[in-house]
Amino acid sequence: MNRRTRLLGAGLLVVFWAAAAVPAGAGAVRALADRIVADRLARPVDEAVLALEAERRLSVTGSPVAELTAQRAQTDEVAGRLRQPEQSRWRWLATSEAERTAGELLARLDGLPALRESIDDGRTSRRQAVTAYAEMIGSTGDPDPAANGIRTLIRSREILAEEDALLAATSAGTGPARADRVRLSQLTGARRALFTAAGTALPSEAAERHRELSTGPALTEVQRLEDALAAGTGGVPDPSAWAPAFNTLNTALWELQDSAAAEAADVATERAVTATVWAGTVGGVGFVVLLGLLVVTLRRRSADGMAPAPATRPVSSGPRHRPDELLRDLDRRNQGLIQRQMRLLDALARRAGDEQNAADLRRAGDFGARIRRNVEKGVTLTGGIPDRPWPRLVPMSDIVGESAAEVADHERVVTAEVEPAYLAGTAATDLVHLLAELIDNAAGFGPADSPVVVAGRSEPDGYLVTVTDVGPGMTSDDLATGHAMMAAAEPPDGGAWWGLWAVGRFAARHEIAVELRPAPEGGLVAAVSVPSTLVTGGSDSTETRSYLQAVVE
Repeated sequence: MNRRTRLLGAGLLVVFWAAAAVPAGAGAVRALADRIVADRLARPVDEAVLALEAERRLSVTGSPVAELTAQRAQTDEVAGRLRQPEQSRWRWLATSEAERTAGELLARLDGLPALRESIDDGRTSRRQAVTAYAEMIGSTGDPDPAANGIRTLIRSREILAEEDALLAATSAGTGPARADRVRLSQLTGARRALFTAAGTALPSEAAERHRELSTGPALTEVQRLEDALAAGTGGVPDPSAWAPAFNTLNTALWELQDSAAAEAADVATERAVTATVWAGTVGGVGFVVLLGLLVVTLRRRSADGMAPAPATRPVSSGPRHRPDELLRDLDRRNQGLIQRQMRLLDALARRAGDEQNAADLRRAGDFGARIRRNVEKGVTLTGGIPDRPWPRLVPMSDIVGESAAEVADHERVVTAEVEPAYLAGTAATDLVHLLAELIDNAAGFGPADSPVVVAGRSEPDGYLVTVTDVGPGMTSDDLATGHAMMAAAEPPDGGAWWGLWAVGRFAARHEIAVELRPAPEGGLVAAVSVPSTLVTGGSDSTETRSYLQAVVE
């Protein structure tokens, strides 16, 4: 392979890595930014809505000028906090519902001075003022599906506050006109419909509290007064009855709204963590793999340049082994990081309440398992020992399961029967990778929907594991070449036989025998004979063989 080809291959690898890592990283940043913006904006937005509702009620009831002026000053103060620069520091990254809601509310607040002026000079009636403030407060735009239940609940509570303001306006005037009764009926119907619809789209715990509120005394009393107003011909409800019912229900709706938002925020945090872990997996581990490939490429370039010169000293005693030692050390460090990442992904998957989040975390864990396999394989084939902790004795069923988990098509692996036995922990990593290579080959050469059958049974001289596929099989020449590759000390040129050469290296470390033979019904059988010095039939001390051999580096 010439220099230009190697550089082109390295460049393509960088492009592929960037194509995966950059979108993953950008998605993680956006998810975190949305979460931060939602946390920082939720309280100021709620305070602004409360201030506007209080100002509306004072504006339509003929309250003292000093009281109305003080409330307007408070509204301006809250709006000022919503506009503060620190509230928008992350907004250029965010795309959240909270960001859109705050932006729409700020845009509507620009019209507040003109509305106040028209109320003060009498150009806007009480009823018109109620409608104008409602339009300034009311939610606009289409909510995204994830936030639909909370947005619907918010709108239902806002309509209740508008209904209260309109009743206060009619009480301060000459009583409800026909148009007022029609408007109140419209508000009542809309509020009830929205409140009912919100219950079907809220998070689980909030939905349960919604059901309790639906049958509670606060809502029942408000609806009774609404029905009486719609059926009667007299004035508005008695303030001594309406005010406590409204205040109790309004407070309960605020609490339900806040608890639902907090529950949704917890789910958003889990998604942000998932996105961050995924970005770290793709970006960080992918970068490590690229770094390793570049080191190998540079070593090959150096070796090609030095090939014509005769060796002046044994390779085993010179400093030329330092690159191998460096590469092994890097791989061990990477292996430790991947082990910690795998434990984190497993813990997150167990805690994830959302099925899609759990599935994504398991998928990220599968990628991590395959990357760990490549790193440990690199450590082994460069003469080192992978630093993965195992118990002193490992069930053979666990060995088979770990092997299948390291393969991309692990769903196709079928365990026919694995008889109970225990393997020496010192050989566990190598046997896992040996079987993973064979399972990977079987899955790659068999039809995409065909199973790969793995079975294990005890033998008089040890333990036999078979990996069977239903692919095209191998010719007698290919079988001979495959066995020769497994027995070779040096890797072959090209990549066609590297998997079987790695199988041979793993097997040689523990005197494991591997045989390839045609399957009776088509396909190929890879028979792996584990010597008796590595296996035992039981885990208790009476059956455990004390002479289980250790792996020798």
